[in-house]
Amino acid sequence: MARPEIVFLTAQYVPRCTHQIDKYFADYQTLQYMHSGAVELAIDQQRYALNGRWFWSCYPGPRIAFHAAERGKTWVHRYVSFRGPLVTRWMDDGLYPIAPQRSPGEGDCSKRVDAVLARVREGGRWNALRAAHLVEGLLIDLAEARSAAPQAPAWVRRAQDSLARQSTTAIDYAHLAEAIGMSERSLRRNFRKRLGISPHQYVIDLRIRAARDLLMHGDTPLKEIARRLGYADVFYFGRQFKAQVGVSPARFRRSREG
Repeated sequence: MARPEIVFLTAQYVPRCTHQIDKYFADYQTLQYMHSGAVELAIDQQRYALNGRWFWSCYPGPRIAFHAAERGKTWVHRYVSFRGPLVTRWMDDGLYPIAPQRSPGEGDCSKRVDAVLARVREGGRWNALRAAHLVEGLLIDLAEARSAAPQAPAWVRRAQDSLARQSTTAIDYAHLAEAIGMSERSLRRNFRKRLGISPHQYVIDLRIRAARDLLMHGDTPLKEIARRLGYADVFYFGRQFKAQVGVSPARFRRSREG
């Protein structure tokens, strides 16, 4: 029997949420939705103050933490967790993961998310397919809303494109800064201010994302993956991967095979 395209793990509605999450998500993804209240969220070094209706995702790679913005307070929360090949296609299409994003059009998506939760709780193949379509519909609407938002400044896009092209090599940040008309110090400061992370961490994130993809698809040896991504030392690659993802490359691969 063919393996399912998506497996739903959890679906929860928490009207008075007091969760305090702080961890690496090793082998599954989530879509989170808050309806009201205030939450502090951190994705690696980037911090967000969320108030009202927001979506965000939790996924393997960064360290993700969130909790009520004020001690003793709660918020209204819904979330669904899942894994499977369909999620990879969502990633390829730019639908997932998502940075924290307001509910499209400032609308209330509670009923749409509740429909997902209901299907997941009922269980069975057909309900899983219906839930997958409902989640994908939400992700498409969120992506459409992002496409209509103002684009990042040209220098940010040029810096990101250049870092992506050079992510497997030693990057000359001084040359990159000169190419976009800044000093190296200004590039590092402005990049962090705009994206919440340093250019160096941005490159590490690109490498680890590529490593996760290689580990999930195929049996390329770890030493070869490290070489392709620009690591001269496979042991250093392993340490950096574990620091970012929370598990070793070998354990990450095994989690996909189970």
